[in-house]
Amino acid sequence: MLVSTFELLLKKITPNAGNLPNSDRKVLQGYFLTIANPNKVDVKLRLQFTATTPNLNLADTITVSDVTGTNIFGDLIPTSDPRKFTLNVGIAAYDTGLVILQPDITTLNPEIDADQVEIRGFVEIFSSVFREKISLLLTPEHRGTFVNQNPPIFSDFDQLVYPLPTANGGSLFQLPSISGKNIKEVKPEIKEVKEIEKLPREDMELIRSNQTNQVEETLALMAQSIDNIERRLAIQEAFISSEERPVVGETAVNNR
Repeated sequence: MLVSTFELLLKKITPNAGNLPNSDRKVLQGYFLTIANPNKVDVKLRLQFTATTPNLNLADTITVSDVTGTNIFGDLIPTSDPRKFTLNVGIAAYDTGLVILQPDITTLNPEIDADQVEIRGFVEIFSSVFREKISLLLTPEHRGTFVNQNPPIFSDFDQLVYPLPTANGGSLFQLPSISGKNIKEVKPEIKEVKEIEKLPREDMELIRSNQTNQVEETLALMAQSIDNIERRLAIQEAFISSEERPVVGETAVNNR
């Protein structure tokens, strides 16, 4: 199920300072997703991040999950599609967790242009266990930190936070159950029976006339067959006479 877009940044906010000193400061921006589980059962979820131009990669990104009050650092999980990466997270019943995807500032140097990061894509969420429909509250955000090009002092740090619109326009998401994902309802097929149109009176009379002719022809054939039988009896042809009719169990013999 689609959640929102995302944008990861580690780059200058303007190509050069121009007439505004420090306006070319670099920004470190990450994707923050707050997930609340209002269900009475624990849930296991799978987030999928998709980016194409450029693709996501493990070298430039890092994930942080905070479900129990402790930050757990990790990496995205590659899939067979190089554009897609996943991340698994579990949220206890009535609990809330935070998932972060951002440029890996522990390996990237903001002062080196070659380490610039600019990745955009979209996020999806799925239930990763066999369960009925799940309700979740999702709040996606972008959070960023501006740093001075020179070695910064404490007062040079500025931060930004802004919420992202969700795919359904709200915060409540209903994840479908995996069990019914690929099951289609089978309904008995009832073919429509068209109403038989009434035939005109002329057509009905024609049908009755044809039926009468067929009956007369059949009776004529029956009469002809009876005449043939009587003729053959008269000349005693191909029939067994009463004297030659065998007793039950004996073989019939025709001496003619």
